[in-house]
Amino acid sequence: MMKRKLTVVLAMIPLIAACTNLSDHKHDPQRRFRGMGCVLVIDAMRDVEVQGLKFYDDRGSEIYGSATQSLRNRSIFALGGIYVPVTVRATWREGRGWDDQKKIWNEGVIIGDYTFPVAERIPEEVLNDIREHGGNLRLKFRVQSDGVLFGWDIERAGRNLSIHSNPGGDFKEAHISRGKVVEKGWYIDKQTGQKIETDY
Repeated sequence: MMKRKLTVVLAMIPLIAACTNLSDHKHDPQRRFRGMGCVLVIDAMRDVEVQGLKFYDDRGSEIYGSATQSLRNRSIFALGGIYVPVTVRATWREGRGWDDQKKIWNEGVIIGDYTFPVAERIPEEVLNDIREHGGNLRLKFRVQSDGVLFGWDIERAGRNLSIHSNPGGDFKEAHISRGKVVEKGWYIDKQTGQKIETDY
């Protein structure tokens, strides 16, 4: 009888550990990303240009700001402090600029304001791949006129250029080499749920 109880308890240990691990991630979402380098990539859909773009993390800290954001002025930079946002809030404005009459800078009015989850969307398989084989986690944001697409992949050093793998999320940018599209990108249309191919 004692032997049977001991067997049952031993069998439950992995289950208890898994539940504890899951609970830890809910209380401390950053545990999943410890020891990893993170890179932010921010651009916009073709023919979309927004003014006064700002990104804030769930703590209210500004993690990105740009006077003008479009596809052609894509930004890529390491995420300082390696804090993967639980959520991101993106805002942009219209009517910004210098007011000659009042002699003050006018910040304009917010016309885009979107908050969306980030950390919880990144699959454990992607993080395990980084733990086992190295690389940086890229967090990618593409501004639309009516929101922000969020995606991710793994960045590793190649011979001349970085190699990206394991893409996921709302979009993947096209792979362009020497001015030619080698592999098309795609994005998920939020209205229809369809995957639409792009050449950028």
